Amino acid sequence: MNTKSFLLRSLIATSILLLAFSNCAKRKVKAFEPSMRFYFFQPNLELELIKETKLPGKVVGKVSAKDNIEVTAYIEIIEKEQTLTFFEVNCPERLKSQCDDGKAYFPSHMRLGADAISNLTQDGRTIAPDKTVGTIVGKNDFEVLNLLRDWLRTPDKVKSIDLTNVKTELFNTALALEYPKSDDRLKVVNELVLLPELVNQTSSKDPRLEFVVKRYLVLRESGKAGSGLSLAANDTNGLFENLRLQKEKLETQLFSEFALRTDSYKGLVSQFNKFKNHYLIPEKVFQLIAKNGAYSAKGLPFQYFSLSESAQSALDIIKKFQPNFNTMEVVANGKLEFKENEGVFLKISQMDGNGNLGSDESLEVLSITAEESGGSVGFRIKLKAGEVILTPLATTDFLLTSGQGFKEFLTTIPKDYKEILKTNPYERAVVLIAAKFGEGGFNEELGEMYYRLSTNDRYWLIYELVRQHPRIKRDKESSGTFTSDYGSSNDGTCYYSFQWRQPKGEFYVSGKPAACHGDLESTPEREEELCFSENGGNDLYISFLPTDLRSENPKIDMDFNISGVVCQYLNATVFQSKRMLE
Repeated sequence: MNTKSFLLRSLIATSILLLAFSNCAKRKVKAFEPSMRFYFFQPNLELELIKETKLPGKVVGKVSAKDNIEVTAYIEIIEKEQTLTFFEVNCPERLKSQCDDGKAYFPSHMRLGADAISNLTQDGRTIAPDKTVGTIVGKNDFEVLNLLRDWLRTPDKVKSIDLTNVKTELFNTALALEYPKSDDRLKVVNELVLLPELVNQTSSKDPRLEFVVKRYLVLRESGKAGSGLSLAANDTNGLFENLRLQKEKLETQLFSEFALRTDSYKGLVSQFNKFKNHYLIPEKVFQLIAKNGAYSAKGLPFQYFSLSESAQSALDIIKKFQPNFNTMEVVANGKLEFKENEGVFLKISQMDGNGNLGSDESLEVLSITAEESGGSVGFRIKLKAGEVILTPLATTDFLLTSGQGFKEFLTTIPKDYKEILKTNPYERAVVLIAAKFGEGGFNEELGEMYYRLSTNDRYWLIYELVRQHPRIKRDKESSGTFTSDYGSSNDGTCYYSFQWRQPKGEFYVSGKPAACHGDLESTPEREEELCFSENGGNDLYISFLPTDLRSENPKIDMDFNISGVVCQYLNATVFQSKRMLE
């Protein structure tokens, strides 16, 4: 046999085999033992089954909750650098003639994992299943999930529920499916966290707690044979600890975004009042909105009201927003007190216009509703002893951060930044300029107003902010020095004798290297760097607390994203804020 011919045929055969193997799909099967159940999110949803593990597959038929679908395996197909995943199910009796070996399949993207649902719930997110129609759970969990959903949906009709061994993930799944919207879920979570304390209580003086007891039949059935609420001792399954964390997350989310939810006072009033049956939410949101606010008051023996630190601070706030204040009129400073099992009380301290303290009293609060008044958001507080109507004299700091209040605030700021700098103290001018010309707003993560100005379109504005900074001196119109003549950069290099100059559209800073410890052996040469320019794309970030929007002495932070060793002097020494110095 010709050796070359033999080798050639061998190579061809090997290549064919390699090609064949390379085109073979890799199939991984993870069997479920015992089998699991497909849980449809809603009874009207359908799942399409296919005959084989490929897409598009031949359709076997559609199934729904009444088919009781058993899931037997998870299958992963790797073919041509593509991975497809499926679940294998037992074909329901009515479709068996269409299936091979009694099996059918569906793509994994049609199912949303219970762990994913639970995680979304714990993060306070709205649950939107999108294309998914259900999840996969164990057979025992399937029944428990139905029981939990029935109870959460109609707690006034279910006499008994056992949460002793319920897993957090399963409970969160039931909670999310019944209350996919975060606001609705907050109401239920706020009630659920109260159950361990209420289960052994015979009565409560707080009408809010009485409402919860009335809503949950299991609380009224406790102690009766075969009825009531069963809980794990000391919360060993972590269920209520998880619910408390959800409560904190949902409340924090609501409080931080409340003023951002709508762009009108009418919309905010509607938002406030939709929480009227939520446990303590109206009271807590009222505190946020009304803090340090100025209100005229009707219904009780005082003419003005503020929710501030003291009667004196309340008087000062009222005088600020009521120019024609009559010293014979009475100002009440209010504070909400939350007393366990007793209720919510409005503690009032009174003071007349001359600073004379009046009586203190504590009045039980039955409810708080919002109404559009005084060109902003007012309140009607129903008390056990009567009612007080609060009409705002000015928009509060909380409402200034966004929406209609913020838009109205912006109209009061001059359109010329040079006029703003000319007519205001520097820090106050920076706040007004940031709000008027900057990009940004309330930053939820920081809890601050956070703005960006770019040299690409705001170079001359930024230049004026730098040039007029109190720590900068001007020897000429476009050059000068600094009030502090020594500084260090992030890498530990020290400089002194700083100077700045501004040829048109470019800002330079120079300095001489200095010994950070001891003396230099020789006289150093001056080093100069271009710090920012008209087309340099440098950003100036400005942040401050929402309460500083109207403050005459705000505490601001300014930070320039500039590079260079010498240029860092601007951030390290010039732009240091009052807050950084505290």
